[in-house]
Amino acid sequence: MNHHFDALGLSQGASQQEIQEAYDRLSKELNPSNNDNQAFFSEEYKKVQKAYKVINKSSILKNNNSFSSSSPTKKIEDSSSSLKDSGSFTVTISPEKIEELKTKTLSHKNITPDGLKILCVLSMFGTGFFLLIIFTSISFSFNLGIFSFNLGISFFLLAIPLVLKFIGTLQMYKAKKNGYLIYMISSILLNLLFLFSLITVHQKEGDPLTALTFILTMIVFSIIFHSYKKYLS
Repeated sequence: MNHHFDALGLSQGASQQEIQEAYDRLSKELNPSNNDNQAFFSEEYKKVQKAYKVINKSSILKNNNSFSSSSPTKKIEDSSSSLKDSGSFTVTISPEKIEELKTKTLSHKNITPDGLKILCVLSMFGTGFFLLIIFTSISFSFNLGIFSFNLGISFFLLAIPLVLKFIGTLQMYKAKKNGYLIYMISSILLNLLFLFSLITVHQKEGDPLTALTFILTMIVFSIIFHSYKKYLS
């Protein structure tokens, strides 16, 4: 019976109220749905549920119920001991234990979801492809003698966010949270640039498909990356 009380972080003389409070608290903190459904939390959660069920059915808890309502200072020393009127007890949930449970994350176990890795590879491939197009366009412009200051500025404004986007994706591949921030900022900048291009240049040429496709693709990738944010550390 002692190990069931230990599972709740209580001494064996705990009252029904203290048992209930400890159970409610641990159930909330160890609930797998609140901890990314990790196996570690599921096991601890089951231990708490089992301990509470056993204690709730035990004669010790029944004795507790009958005396705790009349005096909160009464405690039960042991199942073989008689009840005494003196003494008090407190909840003894270990702070170290709670901290240990909270720090058992996927990143701590060096686990990066395969879905996140695949998404990062796809994003880096697409970003690298666009960077290659930009540098190829710059080279052709120089060779044809049509390179101008305004064209250079346009390439520069487009290349910098793409480079940052590539770096951010690479950091997320390594499960780094700062990569998510870099990726989102660069994606917003690129969406603004392509939206401006869609409103001005493509409005006259009647070819908004490229800009729309790029904007929608980045929005979809950003939404999916956001769903993986909890795995970044």
